[in-house]
Amino acid sequence: MNPFLLAAATAAALGTAPAVPASTAPAEAAVVLVPDDLSRQAASMLLVGAPGDELVPGGPFEELVCGLKVGGLILFDRDTGGRGEARNITGKSQVAKLTQELQALARRCGDAPLLLAADVEGGVVNRLAPIEGLEGLPSAAQLGRGSPERSREAARRIGTAMARAGLNWDLAPVVDLNLRPDNPIIGKWGRAFSDDPVVVARHARAFAEGLYDKGVLSCLKHFPGHGSSAGDTHKGAVDVTDTANLGLELAPYRQLIKDDLADCVMVAHLFNEVLDPENIATVSSSVITGLLREQLDYDGIVLTDDLQMGAVLASYTLEDAAVRAAAAGADMLILSNAVGPRDASTARKVHAALVAAVKDGRLPRRRVMEANLRIKRFKGRLPGLDRGGFDLMPETEDDP
Repeated sequence: MNPFLLAAATAAALGTAPAVPASTAPAEAAVVLVPDDLSRQAASMLLVGAPGDELVPGGPFEELVCGLKVGGLILFDRDTGGRGEARNITGKSQVAKLTQELQALARRCGDAPLLLAADVEGGVVNRLAPIEGLEGLPSAAQLGRGSPERSREAARRIGTAMARAGLNWDLAPVVDLNLRPDNPIIGKWGRAFSDDPVVVARHARAFAEGLYDKGVLSCLKHFPGHGSSAGDTHKGAVDVTDTANLGLELAPYRQLIKDDLADCVMVAHLFNEVLDPENIATVSSSVITGLLREQLDYDGIVLTDDLQMGAVLASYTLEDAAVRAAAAGADMLILSNAVGPRDASTARKVHAALVAAVKDGRLPRRRVMEANLRIKRFKGRLPGLDRGGFDLMPETEDDP
């Protein structure tokens, strides 16, 4: 969306400016929201995880979708909190049934269509591993040594599988640079395409296009660059002030944003004193609004990495981090529920904190409206909206 249209639509919805002129595209004006339901708009900013591989009446999925009306759910094959227990995805027919029921539930009483996300990069990060034939997806490092067309085909394979499973959002590709091979979160696991920003941009472009060929949305990560770090943000604070090479690490984002191939950017829990001397990127308006939005001219969804990771909780309460991230410019917040309570209580606490922050002035209402406009536009890229959700693709002989 043109930044002027976004600002005008938001202002019109808030009653602070005339409506968007008649000369603008109807599709742009159609997403204007009326500010009569702050609770629902705050809930739409949440991408939440929950335990279980089936929809149970009165269970956490129903509470999140119907009770809270979250904007999306993130599904996992196994818990990520060190337990390794099976969680949401155990097989092809199982997850397809679950996602169909979740979308039907959202159409009945939630925020349809639901964004149903998973991390499927290939290599060690593959939430579709329980599905037969998808256990050995190549890693980004392997793909980066070949042609971009190979990355495109790998993403089409992933996108086909995700679409048939009813998943519509892949939190990939990784556009970090492999600047530090011993990096414990990127380099060690082969999650980067290359150490060359040109190669990374080419492969990330092909990967994102391959996903969208199959009707699956993508997300570039981890802004402003995790490939130079020496630590793991899952475990605690990570300072990249002395290791970051912003000239190289921002280059893929700059190119993909210029090419209009960035529907979503995930912000990492990294501290860089050069960018913000006080805050990690996740809660930094200097990083999200100043660098990403204004300098790189990005106007898509900004998604936080999981707010329950150690790098966040080392310095903030979960509720405080959520409010700060939203105020800094994040549009959606991940709550994986991989640690602590596994029910909907964590999401409810964060939701209540967002609403309270708007009411007491810490979080501008305009910021919530902007986030909702971007979320509506993002969901508008999903196929099958005329049928009320993201429908399963029919089985074919080349089913992976």
